[in-house]
Amino acid sequence: MSSIHLQIGFLVPLLLWASVCDLKTRQIPNAVPFAILFLGLIHFSPFFSFAGLVCTGLPYWIGAICSSGKIGGGDIKLMAACGFAFGPLYGTLQSLFGLGLVLLFATVFAFRHGFQAAKNTALPLVPFLSAGGGVVILLAYLAR
Repeated sequence: MSSIHLQIGFLVPLLLWASVCDLKTRQIPNAVPFAILFLGLIHFSPFFSFAGLVCTGLPYWIGAICSSGKIGGGDIKLMAACGFAFGPLYGTLQSLFGLGLVLLFATVFAFRHGFQAAKNTALPLVPFLSAGGGVVILLAYLAR
């Protein structure tokens, strides 16, 4: 079994687990980002891995500070761990795909239920970020 298959076999269930937990409790178990971080050690390159951690996690940390806590610590830890595992390019792509999906969902929700209802509705971010991670895993697999 190649290392990419090993990563896919563990990353997808971890992202699904994080999504289900975020939908149910609005919290992500610490075991999920730590497991993803551990999987990042399979293709560990100090510069590549830590650049991905910073490039992917730092914007969420800044967003959490600027949004008065609307972005939680679980989102930050999950994305930093994904950046560590995916690297800066794929980590950033995961963010872009995930945030694009949440923006699309919020827009459809706003048109359907009204903009005031959409403004007052808190969406769990992890399912969208996990979907972005799924797209990135597929892209990484196809690029090989």
